Amino acid sequence: MSLLVVAMSGGVDSSVAAALMLAEGHEVLGVTMVTVSPPVSLPPLTEQVLEAGRVCRHLGIPHQVLDLRESFAFEVIGNFLEEYRRGRTPNPCSRCNSRIKFGVFLEKVRALGVETLVTGHYARLRPDPETGRVRLLRGLDPHKDQSYFLAGLRQDQLAAACFPIGGLPKKRVREIAGELGLPVAEKADSQDLCFVSARGKEAFLRKSLGPGSPGPILDRAGRFLGTHPGLESFTPGQRRGLGVCGSERLYVLELDVARNALILGREESLLHQEMEVGDMNWLVEEPVRRARVQFRSTSRGDMAALNILPDGRVRVRFDHPQRALCPGQCAVFYRRDEVLGGGLIVRAGAGCETP
Repeated sequence: MSLLVVAMSGGVDSSVAAALMLAEGHEVLGVTMVTVSPPVSLPPLTEQVLEAGRVCRHLGIPHQVLDLRESFAFEVIGNFLEEYRRGRTPNPCSRCNSRIKFGVFLEKVRALGVETLVTGHYARLRPDPETGRVRLLRGLDPHKDQSYFLAGLRQDQLAAACFPIGGLPKKRVREIAGELGLPVAEKADSQDLCFVSARGKEAFLRKSLGPGSPGPILDRAGRFLGTHPGLESFTPGQRRGLGVCGSERLYVLELDVARNALILGREESLLHQEMEVGDMNWLVEEPVRRARVQFRSTSRGDMAALNILPDGRVRVRFDHPQRALCPGQCAVFYRRDEVLGGGLIVRAGAGCETP
């Protein structure tokens, strides 16, 4: 059987993926990406590397470590900070998948003469013999599905990918790890951004961007409500920690970077039925006119009409108003379980709504 590279994170998912490939008779090489320096990562990077090494020794496969810190700092962390400077809410995990794991990392894998990169993603791939394309499908476990974060992959990247656990529920993955005696069988799932320290995202942004630039807090009518410490501390839909008091609950509606103003309003003002999506990556041959549109990882979204604009952007009109559509976040288009394409939310509401 062919040689495969498995991206080993030191977690249970990639460990079981490696074990499954080994059980199929493949020759397996485990490779761990170093993307940040300890002690920044959660858990500390040295622990991740050591645990990945222990799993590889347990499975009897070689283990290598690949230093991608420079590429990760430029492609992911740099973009993350720039998006916050622009008042947008980035999705670094999606960018890491397209630019690092199946970008720089895949290039390194191919340089070894290996054509397949295996990861522990909860998603499924299905070659289409009629079109020659690879279809990307949701993972079988709806609570762990990661297809949303993979919608930015090109066809050549999908053709090189392999997701062995995509057709398994998480419970079964842990059972397999236990049956095989893997040392990470009971390890908790990672919940945090890998490059953010234990102090949290806001502390990371303050350290990286410097002290925030205070500015006005305004309502929709332009009335002054207070002063914010810096826009990077806020995101659309946020209710807590706004620094204002009033007789009604207020929410972040908009980050007005041009005026350095934080715009607050009532919850119903967060509802919009239209948005524009740019930086499109279509996985199907022809753009579609209707799809289910998912605009955050924790929600399956809603059905919507899609209008393809001359510049390639897509104007999305949902069947029902949606809450807190955040510029910078991913919008992914689905037909049942299949990912049709995706891009980044450019704007929502004002300027997008049709008469």
